[in-house]
Amino acid sequence: MTGTAPEPGPGGALAGIRVLDLTRYVAGPHATQIMGDFGADVVKVESLPGGDGTRYADTNAGAPDSMFWMTINRSKRSLALDLRSPEGLEVLTELVKSADVLIENFRPGVLEKMGFAWPRLQTLNPRLILARVSGFGQDGPWAGRASYDPVIQALSGIMELTGQPDGPPTVCGTIITDYLTALHAVIGVVTALQARERSGKGQWVDVSMLDGATSLLMTAIPEYLMLGRQRTRRGNKNPISVPSHSFECSDGRYVHLTAWTDGEFAKLSTAMAMPDLPRDPRFVDVASRRANDRAIETIVAGWMLQRDSVAAEDILLAHGLPAARVATIAEMVDSPQMKHRGHIRDVEHPLQGKIPVAGPAIRFSEHPIPERLETPVLGQHSAEVLRDWLGLDDAAIDALSAAGTVETGPPESARTT
Repeated sequence: MTGTAPEPGPGGALAGIRVLDLTRYVAGPHATQIMGDFGADVVKVESLPGGDGTRYADTNAGAPDSMFWMTINRSKRSLALDLRSPEGLEVLTELVKSADVLIENFRPGVLEKMGFAWPRLQTLNPRLILARVSGFGQDGPWAGRASYDPVIQALSGIMELTGQPDGPPTVCGTIITDYLTALHAVIGVVTALQARERSGKGQWVDVSMLDGATSLLMTAIPEYLMLGRQRTRRGNKNPISVPSHSFECSDGRYVHLTAWTDGEFAKLSTAMAMPDLPRDPRFVDVASRRANDRAIETIVAGWMLQRDSVAAEDILLAHGLPAARVATIAEMVDSPQMKHRGHIRDVEHPLQGKIPVAGPAIRFSEHPIPERLETPVLGQHSAEVLRDWLGLDDAAIDALSAAGTVETGPPESARTT
């Protein structure tokens, strides 16, 4: 299958692409999940014993696997392999020969120590795409430094920009740099696959969490390098758009409003029954409103406090303004838009049943996402992957299992239907 263009069809836009997944934790697994959702045959190679550590991150869904695991590891097959043994590394070598993509997120140098430096991988499979995901990239003085998402938020400047002006630097409410890195990894892999269609050659893709995180900083970098300004925390205010803030209402809930353009400000003035505001010298244009941001925000804040959040949102939306109540997770899940789109999907686990998660965020007219999404038990697909990718028979697979080189999942009788 390696080296042939995937055929279009119901199997997904990436049908026919084989992805050998050596990733763990979040950024790498989320990237391969996206590729699996889109039809790639993703084989997650989990090192024995235990497999990916996120299988044990929480007990919210019961045993054996965590809820955290299930949110980032659907649409894959699990091969449990002893990567410390020569036999396990030999199996991995053969899998590399059959893969279109090898993706890993070890610290730089680990893949080389395992015997899979890029020159050898090119020899084994000249069309292979090697995607390398790490905190700081494959080179530079920080290349070997340990990292997790909060560390990258701290080093990138994101944490310095997050929080209230009189408060401490604050971590975002989600692992934003992990998820962003996953998206960059997918973009890199798909781009390299497209380039391979023209050149016939594979290549490596180096994805740095820190590099990606700095792409979220908007104008903070040129503001410093060109103007000497160091941006810091502004709370929920936007440094460019005025008014743009989260305003408290009479019920203690918040409505976020952005009315940046002159047209939007005119609509806001009408919505608040203050039609003369656009003629006030302090607010006649965008620049004036920026210079007098506190004045206009005080006016809007007073208007918001006179009504509850539902009423305020209804009035603003009726005037075509970009505004929304700050939703709770419960309100988001129950919203009519989410229900209409069917974005919350059940992931099937063979032992633990259904887990509701956010589904694939991209849709295709010609390649619908499968209705049934599944996440595997450790080693659930070991035997079938060895048959499908390497052509091994039952005797050879049994020998590898008996030697402890591979581990298979629970018997069919133990699984839910």
